[in-house]
Amino acid sequence: MKKLTSALAIGSLSLCMLSACAPSQPPEPKQYEGENFTTTAWWAPYEISEESFQLYKDAGLNTMIFVNHSRAATDDTLSDTRYYLGSALTMQTLEMCRKTGLDAIISEGKGYKDQGGTPFTENDLYGDYSDIIKGVHIADEPSAAVMREYCTAERIEDFKKVYSVPYIINLHPVTAAGTSTGTLTYAEYLQVYEECVLQNFPNTPYISVDFYPFHTDEYATMDRQWISCYEQISKLAAEYGAETNFYIQTSEGNEFTDSLTEADIRYQIYVALCFGGSSFSYYRYSVPDNNSNYTEGSVANPMYTACLLDQDNKPTDLYNYVKEINTEIQSFAAAFNSYSFTKCMAVCVQTYGADNFKSELYAMNTPLDFSDRRYIADIETEGNCLVGCFDRAEDEAYMLANYGYPDETQAIELTITLKGGATHLAVYGGDGYSGTPEVIAAQDGKVTLSIAPGDGKFVVPLL
Repeated sequence: MKKLTSALAIGSLSLCMLSACAPSQPPEPKQYEGENFTTTAWWAPYEISEESFQLYKDAGLNTMIFVNHSRAATDDTLSDTRYYLGSALTMQTLEMCRKTGLDAIISEGKGYKDQGGTPFTENDLYGDYSDIIKGVHIADEPSAAVMREYCTAERIEDFKKVYSVPYIINLHPVTAAGTSTGTLTYAEYLQVYEECVLQNFPNTPYISVDFYPFHTDEYATMDRQWISCYEQISKLAAEYGAETNFYIQTSEGNEFTDSLTEADIRYQIYVALCFGGSSFSYYRYSVPDNNSNYTEGSVANPMYTACLLDQDNKPTDLYNYVKEINTEIQSFAAAFNSYSFTKCMAVCVQTYGADNFKSELYAMNTPLDFSDRRYIADIETEGNCLVGCFDRAEDEAYMLANYGYPDETQAIELTITLKGGATHLAVYGGDGYSGTPEVIAAQDGKVTLSIAPGDGKFVVPLL
């Protein structure tokens, strides 16, 4: 009996060493088939040439938006110098987009007053480019009243006869005065957009807003309503499953700060990602002329000291920053875009005073609630942090961003407690990320991450 027992013990030990008792391999990161982020830039290139468009594309911009109101324009040159439905410039630019492999957002352009109620069927000229046309830009920052005029039943019916892409109206930010929005509150303004656009285009829901946080060299005067704006926009987008486009500040001078760093731009991107952004429009690409008297090759009276290009059509440091950041974020876009945004939560530890923009973060600072989450039980940190929550049928993901000033040196540490059988965390993104996620094993059910100021990480719990 002792020999049998010994033999069984030895056999069990051998089996244990070969299988269950051997060190387990970490789970493989998930495979994704999500799409890239849409990346565009407001104010088209100065020149319609293959070289100029290739320079645009080389910055990691994959979609051209047809806007250039600073070009010289008179009645007899309008078709050649302005973007609108039916203009020669629109057709010329579509052909150049096709040649250089860019998608396009064309512009209605001249405005509803000039084109009556059926501008889309009257200018149904672009069927050959339907595969690269990803949207039609209708208006930028209209008031509630004007938005309604852009969205009459006649116009919407006319649009649907020609296009099955987003009907794009870029919204005022929350900071706009009631005289601009035409409503008493921003919530009322968004309700008008909901009624005019989201309810009329359920198959192509889309929402876009521009909010530029860097207005002076002193970060303490950054507009503290940035988070409030994104929170309201993201909740409406989540309700309709809408693609969300956030404008990213890439202009220096005039009303903006005199200098932007790569960290400043990355900061804006990761904050936008926390609120479900999947489309980014850099503001701006080329430098507008204050006098609207653009002449080929230069800008006589530049509105800004620098954009992605300078006034002489040369790439700036901002161009190189955006190029690097676009490479970084596209390397995890397939993972990010495989999930749907659910909500964003915040941890606010340092408020920096009531006049600072971080007070808006404090307003979001309700206790983190993971009761409805499947694989994360809690996130603890001693720094300011945004926590974007994302879902799909089989699992969930999170976008985490350090909400410290980009020029601060102190990273924050997050302790993430897993649940639901999750044992590892796949970590994507961040400054310098190149496409291979780090898989981190939990220790006693917890994973610790460090995130630099203005940086972020996209994380997926693994079983």
